[in-house]
Amino acid sequence: MTSPDSERQTSPPVILLVENNRFLSEMMCEWMRSSGYQVQSAGDEREALRALGAQRFDLVLLDLDLNLNRGEGLSLLASVESKLSGASLVLLTGAVNYDDVLARIPVQAPCVKVEKPYSFFALGLVMKSVLARSRPGNDKSGPRHAACW
Repeated sequence: MTSPDSERQTSPPVILLVENNRFLSEMMCEWMRSSGYQVQSAGDEREALRALGAQRFDLVLLDLDLNLNRGEGLSLLASVESKLSGASLVLLTGAVNYDDVLARIPVQAPCVKVEKPYSFFALGLVMKSVLARSRPGNDKSGPRHAACW
């Protein structure tokens, strides 16, 4: 009988992409699927919370600029921490002053920030690194927030 941890190490990582730009979301999902990931997308805060409540994810890619005029990205970030269930968090943002963003991030979960615009290559490197650290048995120590790109 296999344990959930050993099954998690051999199955493709499951990713939730929270991005309200439909064109970008479709491109990213297609790219991630072709890279071997299982992907679900959410276009707004409500869809993301529903997905997080229904399924376990290994990684959540969250557009902090989600519906910026309504502040959904930061609002969602405040809501997701209790629903992460061990998932790692990558924040996608075009914010000019990252220190201001960090000060407003309400979560304690480890997360990494990737600045827009980003290349799929660079995002892929970040995803692989974050997923490698989050697999069972790997060292999870490190900074709470880290600017990678």
